[in-house]
Formats: sequence, structure tokens, C-alpha cells
Amino acid sequence: MPTYLTPSEANALVDAIQASLPAMYATIAPSDRQEAFAAEANAILELVEPQHHMALFERLESIVLLTRGFERPLAANG
Repeated sequence: MPTYLTPSEANALVDAIQASLPAMYATIAPSDRQEAFAAEANAILELVEPQHHMALFERLESIVLLTRGFERPLAANG
């Protein structure tokens, strides 16, 4: 039986991704930001029980929407 992250553990990883967005804007080309975020997001989703995917996906999606697809830094939208 696989071991999954708890929802709180997964949310902590999403918090970490969100906190690292300024570094992403400084180090990753604008054209590659969505792909970089998607790779991190998909990795987290693979570690979460399927029944928790939708809630986690909605949280990740909110970051994409707030940044307008990573065209704008999160702080500029807050």
C-alpha cells in the first residue's frame, strides 16, 4: 500500500512553492515559468491520495490565476 502525504503536508509544499516564487521570477525565463511550476505541482499531486487531488489542484490553480499565468509576480497581485 503506497504512503501518501497528508493534506497538511501537501499544503506545506504548496506554501513552499508559493514562497519560492520570487526566486523563480529571478532565475527562470518567463517562457519557462509555467512549465517549471507545473513540474512541481504535478510532483506534489503524485504524492497525495486521489481523493485530495481536487482541493490541492484548486489551491495550485489559484496561484496561476493570481499571477496571470506567471506573467506578474504574486506580490503585484496581492
